[in-house]
Amino acid sequence: MRLKGKIIGFEELGDYIFDAPFGEESPFRVLQCIDQPVSFIVVNPYFILDDYNFDIDDQVAEELIGRSGEPDVEETIAVLCIVRPDNKTLYVNLRSPIIVNTTKGRFIQVVLQNEGYGVSVPFAIKEK
Repeated sequence: MRLKGKIIGFEELGDYIFDAPFGEESPFRVLQCIDQPVSFIVVNPYFILDDYNFDIDDQVAEELIGRSGEPDVEETIAVLCIVRPDNKTLYVNLRSPIIVNTTKGRFIQVVLQNEGYGVSVPFAIKEK
C-alpha cells in the first residue's frame, strides 16, 4: 500500500510503501520510503499494551480523515521500533504513534503530550 506522510526527523521524505514482509499475521510492518533507502519497522502498539490509549486533536483528525469523519475509515495505529544492536533489545516509541488512514493512503505521526508514554520503551510481544 502506498502512503503519504511525514516521520518526525525525516520531514524531507513523504512517499512510502506500507508493507507486511513478515506476513499478515505478524504485528510488524515496514514503512519503506520510495525515493530514498530509508525504512522503518513499526509495530501495532496493542500487541504490546492492551490499554494503549490517546487522544488526538481535532486539527490532526481533520488532516487525516477529513471533515466528514467518514464512519468507514479504516485506521491503523503503529509505533516506531528502535533497534539498538549494542544491547540486543528492541524498543518502541509509544509517545509518537503513527496513525495510518488506509482508505485515503496517508498517515500522520503525532507527539502525545499528556499520556505519559515514553519514547524508548523496551518491549516483548505479549503472549496470547
